[in-house]
Amino acid sequence: MPVKRSFFIYFIDRTVGLFVEGRSLMSEKAISARTKFGLVLHSPTFVVLWLSEALSLIGDRLIMVALVTLVYDRTGSASAVGLLMLCKAIPALALGSLAGACVDRWNCKWIMVIANLLQGLLVFCLPLSTGIVFIFVIYLAMSTVNQFFVPARSATIPDLVAQEALLSANSLFAISFVIAMAIGPAIGTWITERVSLNAAFYTDAATFLVPALAVTFLVIPRQCRTAAKPGLRSDLRAGLVFARSQPAVLAALATCSAAFLVIGTISVTGVVITREILNVDSSKFGVMMSALGIVMLCGAVATGWLGRRFTYVQLSVAGVVLMALGMTALPWSSSLVMASSFTAAIGLGMIIVQVNGQTLLQTIAPAMRGRLMGISQTLTGSVTFLASALVGLLGEHLNVIIVMGSVGMITLAVAATVAILYHNTSM
Repeated sequence: MPVKRSFFIYFIDRTVGLFVEGRSLMSEKAISARTKFGLVLHSPTFVVLWLSEALSLIGDRLIMVALVTLVYDRTGSASAVGLLMLCKAIPALALGSLAGACVDRWNCKWIMVIANLLQGLLVFCLPLSTGIVFIFVIYLAMSTVNQFFVPARSATIPDLVAQEALLSANSLFAISFVIAMAIGPAIGTWITERVSLNAAFYTDAATFLVPALAVTFLVIPRQCRTAAKPGLRSDLRAGLVFARSQPAVLAALATCSAAFLVIGTISVTGVVITREILNVDSSKFGVMMSALGIVMLCGAVATGWLGRRFTYVQLSVAGVVLMALGMTALPWSSSLVMASSFTAAIGLGMIIVQVNGQTLLQTIAPAMRGRLMGISQTLTGSVTFLASALVGLLGEHLNVIIVMGSVGMITLAVAATVAILYHNTSM
């Protein structure tokens, strides 16, 4: 192993280990948690996939600044920006399950390569667009392609790391996502203001090219593919039947959907909290989101440690409860610090649910990975979209305390139901 790569792996391994432990004097359990991260980082194929996709995630966050700016400059309409977000949601609603079935049939490696190349090409075309409709069409196409990429990547990860280290591997991807959320928009703003709007698009196109080239040269085993069947319809039906028959799968899908119900709600009501409850400038909503991101980062690191002490379902239920309590308490905040604390609780719960739910779906049935991830995408996408639309509508007629409290109670009810029905699960 080259010296530079050895030092890189040691540095990350040591840093993550200290983060998990919190102290230099480690207990036996803490050492074991660090070891799992070490197992992940000593898989060269996984490290290449992780780092290349981390770069792509930053590009995804970066482009949103440029894309929203482009749409608003062309139209001068906030509703046009909302329509842009709808273009992202529609493919998840329509194609999530179908894409998952395709992933179980096709080669995940080449799905990822082709998806990255297509998205990079589409982004490159955005500055060349002459009309607003063309921009929406391109973004809709990008979102469609991404529906195939996400389950392919998720289905690939278990083939690259040992099963006992899978939770840690998913945690690293979660860490990358949170970091991308934190720095991507800042980079996008800097490029847009200091260079040009078009430069932001070309930069993002490059971030798709890097993982496409990197994955092309990776050797990825094909261990989780279904045998040839008459058609995709039979694959879809088999996936749905399997999901309904597995209590642990239903638990994962229910808790993930509940989590995204909270996220969809807070994305609409967060600004209302800052203006009407806290009586501060709307920009302070960014402070609350920063708290959410910081805690999500910590939660992603700690999830590997927690996974040794609790089952996937137990952690998912605990995460949903934490989100429900944070959502219910948030509109009662009397200061920005208190609101940020409740938002942080929501973020911690979210990352716990997301990482554990994904890990469970990846491990319970290797031949069904793609379909289960596709079903999850469809459900979470539907819930997020419907929550944002419904909460926005109800918010015009009902007090925000009632709206958020109702969502919190619904979420808590989901957690209680899952806990009662699946308390004997071995997952």
